[in-house]
Amino acid sequence: MNPYAEVLKQLLQYTETKYTTLSQAIDYDMSYISKWVNGARLPASRHADRIHEDMARFFADTAQKQHQEDDLNRIFSFADDGQDLAFHLYGLLSQAYRQAQIKTGKNENRNQTIHFYAGRADCHTALRQLLHQYIEGLPSQGMLVMTGQFHVLDQNGIWQILEECHNDHWSCDVHLGLKMDVFATHMPQSVSSLYQCLDHLLTYNFTMHEINHESYRNIIVLKDAFAYLYYVDGDDYIDMCLTITDPVQVREIYKKCCAYMMVQPVLMEPRQTLGMERFGYRDIFFTSNKYLFFLTNGLEFLLPDEVYTSLCQLVDKGKYPNATKEWVRRIQYIWYRIIEQGRMKIIMPKNSIIRYLETGCFYLTDMNYQMTPDERKAQLNLIVEKMKKNPAITCGILLPAPGESSYTNFSNLAFYGNYTSAFLKKNTHHILPQTKPIYLLNNPQLITCMHEFFDDLSRSPQYKGFSAENVDALRGLIMPLMTVLTEENGDA
Repeated sequence: MNPYAEVLKQLLQYTETKYTTLSQAIDYDMSYISKWVNGARLPASRHADRIHEDMARFFADTAQKQHQEDDLNRIFSFADDGQDLAFHLYGLLSQAYRQAQIKTGKNENRNQTIHFYAGRADCHTALRQLLHQYIEGLPSQGMLVMTGQFHVLDQNGIWQILEECHNDHWSCDVHLGLKMDVFATHMPQSVSSLYQCLDHLLTYNFTMHEINHESYRNIIVLKDAFAYLYYVDGDDYIDMCLTITDPVQVREIYKKCCAYMMVQPVLMEPRQTLGMERFGYRDIFFTSNKYLFFLTNGLEFLLPDEVYTSLCQLVDKGKYPNATKEWVRRIQYIWYRIIEQGRMKIIMPKNSIIRYLETGCFYLTDMNYQMTPDERKAQLNLIVEKMKKNPAITCGILLPAPGESSYTNFSNLAFYGNYTSAFLKKNTHHILPQTKPIYLLNNPQLITCMHEFFDDLSRSPQYKGFSAENVDALRGLIMPLMTVLTEENGDA
């Protein structure tokens, strides 16, 4: 009889458990359990981990009810390490399962599921093949954990590989390490790289963790798919790696990496919404008197009165079930106060302005809205009027960098900051339903770095600024263009 069958038979005997009882507890047919106990079969590797978890919990609960914990600890020589009985039973079953696989020769070509690569090119190719194979074949929302540092992964082209992977239905939640002192010393390139990563991978949900020690470093693991363990040379290039696709081993590595990452401080987290509740994050954010906005998805705050009225009407019709008219009017009054009294720097990429003028689409918290051509013109006039009344408002256009086309190089991630808190917002027309549209920044140093980066854009040669003195030039530049675009788009 194989080791797995022996262990399972002993657990059934010592706890006086019937096959039918175990079958009901783990939701598996009794015929399978009979074959496992008799040594005729082993659980399928893709389900083995869950089966062992369920059985370990069941046997531990049964032993507790029958006051047998001490007996099982003694019989199986479990270490007195503070772990509960279920933990030890899970380890016992998993170890016996692996031994049985080797002994019976049914290890699903285990030797072929672990590969070693040396050299930058081979390591890069191995990771690229794994990501393409498993990301593009995701049957549901994936979970990707990367315990290494952002700048190392960036240098090794990981984000470009992910961008190549296409799955029209499912993406990934990504947990990633970032060391703030290293990040801050590589400004502004570090923020530029992070922004490009988040902007190009809109359908992913990134959570950034502060990592300052060596535990579990340099592992990339995709749940239920693969693990990639890598080593970097003195120049931070991946030079050696191991790839593992054995389901049992991948599951164990994934659990350890998740447990490690979940206790690390969160620098940035994805959010479905900033909320509409009174005195929540949004209300606190707008108590400041100084703002910096990098807007890629339209202007959702300098809105004419008729747009707010239209939003209220749509709320009445049930189009926005999470919103109320009271909330819409409260946002309107908050923005009026800020525009009248606050200091505000608005930066918009040229291609984003053209797209906005053409479509009139913006995203206000949980509400998508498309303005009519007349509403767009009224908004432009409102911007000019408010900038003349408040010289502390500046608006600027960021031209494409040399060699980049303003017609193909679109940015879809906006930045909103008040110099003490900040968030990023995605273009909701370019994400999947399970993708969260907002990134909330939680770390003061990261918030400062992001503000410095976007603030510096206004001092670049590509920036054309408009202040209260020359704001009429902005209207003269945009109004004819908007007329042409809306006529071409059939909106006029």
